[in-house]
Amino acid sequence: MIKKISVVLCGLLLVLSAAILTGCGGDEKNSTENKSASDAGKEIRVGVAGPFTGAIAETGTTIKNAVLLAEEQINQAGGINGKQVKLDLQDDKADPKEAAAVANKFASDKSILAVVGHYTSSTTLAGAPIYNRVGLPHIGIGCTSPAITSAGPYTYRVLTSDAYDGEYVANWMIEEGFKNIAVAYENDDYGKGLADVFKAKIESLNGKVVAMEPYNLGETKDFSAILTKFKAAKPDSLFIAGQYNEAAMLLKQGKGIGFKLPVFGSNGLYSDALIKLGGADVEGLKCVGSFHQSAPSQEAKDFIAAYKAKYNQEPDIWAAYAYDAANILFAAIKNGGEDREKINEYLTTLKDFKGATGVTTFDENGDCMKEPLKLVIQNGKFELYIK
Repeated sequence: MIKKISVVLCGLLLVLSAAILTGCGGDEKNSTENKSASDAGKEIRVGVAGPFTGAIAETGTTIKNAVLLAEEQINQAGGINGKQVKLDLQDDKADPKEAAAVANKFASDKSILAVVGHYTSSTTLAGAPIYNRVGLPHIGIGCTSPAITSAGPYTYRVLTSDAYDGEYVANWMIEEGFKNIAVAYENDDYGKGLADVFKAKIESLNGKVVAMEPYNLGETKDFSAILTKFKAAKPDSLFIAGQYNEAAMLLKQGKGIGFKLPVFGSNGLYSDALIKLGGADVEGLKCVGSFHQSAPSQEAKDFIAAYKAKYNQEPDIWAAYAYDAANILFAAIKNGGEDREKINEYLTTLKDFKGATGVTTFDENGDCMKEPLKLVIQNGKFELYIK
């Protein structure tokens, strides 16, 4: 009988011990969850979307470097309202489908207060409806399509539209005496939008676009058919509405068949990767941009020095745009509040923000106007163009 009672008591003790342990385990789990929620509340979270892999990963790398530098600097200065900034970097691969997936991820994450991105016009236009539907402000860093002007009240960009740049380069080429121009354009929102604006302006200035041919970003490798059509049209110059990878291939292949013309482009060509890929075949190319190593402003000098110190290389224009976009959002969060709607309200009133790419003011459409620099590749590097 005593043995039986002892067994029962032991069983009861085991059950009680298990209950106590289970209770402790549950408290520990709840404590961990509460701690995680508490930690999240101590952070300022901002999304970053860019082409970190894919056809234009070189640009994605400079964008990533720049925003991480901005994050490091603001956190070393104490963060925002005593909280550390944490960037969430997501790769859109310069692909609109990927961009939509990234935008949905950010939109559904309530802790993401704003987004730096996207880079290309097509990815920005893919993400914009999603961001605008949920009221998540985002600042584009390479998207120049005129269509972005009407993308929505939560869409901004830190660079000028192709509606501006296309006309600017058209005026420049006419002033240089070119009248019969061939146009090669990237067959997407960026390239086609830029090419259409350029063509309209050239024709309004009594010039002529004698040939206009598309190619596909990341896909077109052989430009022989396009170059043959250009040679037959007998242009006096070439305008490329696209980015550096394909521009380098086109010009190298063109030189190989004796197609040698003065070449102009917009800011999509303004990357050291163009010189690295094109070598001597891109010498003399002219384009526009809003940032250069010899920029006189203190903000530009400070950014260049910090970037070189951290990465041991010169920043390009896209790094500068990304850096400015990140710092504009940090200012909006600090001055507007930790709320998507309040951040957007602040951005609608942004005036004369001094950054690495000059002074940024957003108009009623989220566009900014900046006088671009004229640039030329000389002796293997971009220089300010002086006629």
